[in-house]
Amino acid sequence: MSYLFVTVEDDKFRVIKEIAQKLSDMADVNIQIDDKLKSIKVHPRSGNIYEAMKTLNVIKAIGLGFSVDDAFRLLSDDYRLEVIDMKDYSKEPQAIRRVLGRVIGESGKTKKIIQEYTGVIISVHEHYISILGTYDQVEVAKKAIMMLIEGREHSTVYKYLDKAESDLRFYRAEQLAKNRFKNQ
Repeated sequence: MSYLFVTVEDDKFRVIKEIAQKLSDMADVNIQIDDKLKSIKVHPRSGNIYEAMKTLNVIKAIGLGFSVDDAFRLLSDDYRLEVIDMKDYSKEPQAIRRVLGRVIGESGKTKKIIQEYTGVIISVHEHYISILGTYDQVEVAKKAIMMLIEGREHSTVYKYLDKAESDLRFYRAEQLAKNRFKNQ
């Protein structure tokens, strides 16, 4: 039988242990917890590895600082988790802190703006920037964050978000109209 596994930090490990049974029931998987190694194995009950992968994403999201309720959204096919590892862009701790600061913004302003425009939830944890949301929302938020990582001005990023939100609204209205036309 195949399984997937992940390890998480001690404080997050306790949270996973508390919700393991509920998560197991919701996702139709078996979850094995190894207290010594602080690892979690996920086995699909019905042989559906996709459910095990979604469960693993829930566990990863909690490990990356998302709330349990937010992480549980990943059990839906409509949500995804995107993780940007800042160590892929710089090995210098000071450079990573500077870029994380740009993404968070003064008093969390930039992070909040990206979340409000896109509807995603962003977690900045250690050297990771994680984005949880629907597929189209995550793509827009990721591009905005990548623009900040690349050194673009905040105002440029905000203009991009404004245009992307407008484009997305237009696209959704267009899709809704097409679906209504089909159903007539």
